[in-house]
Amino acid sequence: MSPAVQEEPRTTRQGYLDCIHCGLCLSSCPTYRVLGNEMDSPRGRVHLMRAYDEGRTPITDTFVEHMFRCLDCRACETACPSGVRFGTMMEDMRGAILDERGADPLTRFVMNHVFPYPWRFHLAARLLQFYRQSGLQSLVRATGVLARIAPGYAAAEAMTPEAPLQTGVQTGHTYRAAGRARGTVALFSGCVMNSLLGDVNRATVALLNRAGFDVAVPDGQVCCGALANHAGLRDTARGMARKNLGRFPVEGVDAVIVNASGCGAMLAEYPLLVEGAEAFSSKVQDVSAFLARASFDDALTRPVRARVGYDDPCHLLHAQGVSRPPRDLLRAVPGVEFVEVAGADECCGSAGVYNLTHRELSMEILDRKMERVRAASLDILVTGNPGCLFQLRYGARRHGLDLEVTHIAEFLHRAV
Repeated sequence: MSPAVQEEPRTTRQGYLDCIHCGLCLSSCPTYRVLGNEMDSPRGRVHLMRAYDEGRTPITDTFVEHMFRCLDCRACETACPSGVRFGTMMEDMRGAILDERGADPLTRFVMNHVFPYPWRFHLAARLLQFYRQSGLQSLVRATGVLARIAPGYAAAEAMTPEAPLQTGVQTGHTYRAAGRARGTVALFSGCVMNSLLGDVNRATVALLNRAGFDVAVPDGQVCCGALANHAGLRDTARGMARKNLGRFPVEGVDAVIVNASGCGAMLAEYPLLVEGAEAFSSKVQDVSAFLARASFDDALTRPVRARVGYDDPCHLLHAQGVSRPPRDLLRAVPGVEFVEVAGADECCGSAGVYNLTHRELSMEILDRKMERVRAASLDILVTGNPGCLFQLRYGARRHGLDLEVTHIAEFLHRAV
């Protein structure tokens, strides 16, 4: 039986009264660091949300702008001494905005009619890859026709992910452990990961098999709902959550493994959307954290001689509290000279589709990060989220860096 929908969703009132207005969150906020505007800081946004809930301010265009400028990176949650759950508050507030004003038609269409259907998303991904590999993308860029006709679309087109055709994992299939199995895990294959980054999913399965675990990939799973939830489309996200909860086993698996940090944070917070999701969410683990706990170091025997840095995905560090495990695994690879990059814990500016909806601000945030990456003189930069991966690869091209940007699962697979 599917879990019952929670009738009364959590509201911003359950969070903003905990804020003591100390301001420790200000320096952690990427929009405040760039803009220096109090209303574009967590403290300022908390003030606005409270004013709205108490009837002291309506939802105006300016109010909406401040709410949607937030990257929902949750760095403020890490900095907050009072434990304010700012991310949940922001998502609730955006839901209230959409209830009053409605969602952008294109956003609503994509979130309701593409992301919840894996074959539709897969088709869209293949069309994007065809556009890139057929030479059509090179023609569009060389002629500059799109930039002349629609500069906004040209800016978005420049962010097209560099993703060659890759075969992902097969849903409804169990990949057997190498040797005697020590347990079984379920893999959340994801929409972007299995369509645009299939090699990462296959590397993830290979690592888990090498660690001694059978890997079941449940059939019928759909997008986690994170992008819809961040956009304020709470009912859409709730529908996706219910589908996934009905497809994933809880009994008989040691963990639900995720290799996309945004998905992991969303799956871990399903109890905020759907009653009865606690048992499922308690088993959600990022692949790096799971492998570190499984003592995977001994399997890393092939040298990779390179200067390697790690960039923290926001929803892995701030939403899930995972920082040390991926670093420990990278340090365990023979030949690696691990380099701590200044500002690795700061947002890259991707934030789902933020680099499309707020391109200029996103690029300012990205440029600050890439200058620190340049100073680290890396050969390889490793991360653990698809949005971060694509954004950092674009940043390397934008800054002319001879830098490989890769997912931690693919990098570790080289050393096995």
